Amino acid sequence: MLEIELKASLEPQTVSRLKEKLDAEFSLLRTLAECDIYYNAPDRDFRQTDEALRIRRQETDQVVTLLTYKGPKTDDLSNTRIELETELADADKIHGILEALGYTLILTVDKQRLEYTGQTDLGPVTICLDQVEGLGAFIELEHLAPDDLSDEERESVRNRLLSLLDDLEVSRENLTRKSYLQLLIQRQAP
Repeated sequence: MLEIELKASLEPQTVSRLKEKLDAEFSLLRTLAECDIYYNAPDRDFRQTDEALRIRRQETDQVVTLLTYKGPKTDDLSNTRIELETELADADKIHGILEALGYTLILTVDKQRLEYTGQTDLGPVTICLDQVEGLGAFIELEHLAPDDLSDEERESVRNRLLSLLDDLEVSRENLTRKSYLQLLIQRQAP
């Protein structure tokens, strides 16, 4: 699948207003805690190639663990990229396999997430309000599309997500293409 995503930082004073707007206009799908463990490859530096490999532990009323690969971003404005994901039966064994293959743990990202869903002119859109440990509050707007979308179709989806961001009164100045991992690494740098 192609993940077409926008992410923006939020000022603390805007979070409750935005949550009220989302509660009124979208359906709260779930509230969850996520712990993402990111790895780097032995044959290339994912920080240089703009790729990501993670094990995600999601906790709601049950625990789900996922292995996710994200390819490089495909445009200069959004976080659009190929995303491959599968559920794991045993995260510890996958961690052991990755270590045995030479993958190294980079960092862990912890967040609390409110996940909303709603129908738009694009079809289903997922909107997440995230509180990321060490970073603060963010909003993510995501639409999943087929891998074979043309550049023109991708741009159209991205522009409609930008319009939705405007409707939610989130400033485009707050957009970031950096992942939470990149933002945390940047924050830790001297």
